[in-house]
Amino acid sequence: GVDGGALRASLAEAAAGRVASALVADDEHTLEVSVAGAGRWVVRSWNREWTGGPDGVRCWHLIPAGGAAEVPSGRPDGWVHPVVGMLRPDLLPVWGRGEDDYEPIRVVEGLFGPAQVVLGRAGDDEAVGTLHLDARRWLCTALELPGQSWTMTQFTSP
Repeated sequence: GVDGGALRASLAEAAAGRVASALVADDEHTLEVSVAGAGRWVVRSWNREWTGGPDGVRCWHLIPAGGAAEVPSGRPDGWVHPVVGMLRPDLLPVWGRGEDDYEPIRVVEGLFGPAQVVLGRAGDDEAVGTLHLDARRWLCTALELPGQSWTMTQFTSP
């Protein structure tokens, strides 16, 4: 594999104070994702809303007729919903850190910088996934891993 440390550091630096939202589609749903600096984030699906930040992680069950009921999140403080990684790619489990399931095998350069990171399972050089980067905005536009496919369909930043 390649050392993705420098690339991950650049992504982390760009995303640290990011205030943005995105729509991310998987095979079944579209998720709304927002980040607001200081580690704050919100992920909303058709029936759940997750929030995270310095004050911990909370989860609500959204009720179709309107309103929401808080439910136990079952997640430790500091947990971040995986799809937040589309706006903060340094958080994705793809950099070969101790807890990561995947690691970069090679980085494909595009016109504006790194365009694609080819991913293998940790400790294995066989390609099993790809991370597509927008190198001008330093965010992930698509992530393909075994059993998981996310595509950013909209990005908004004030």
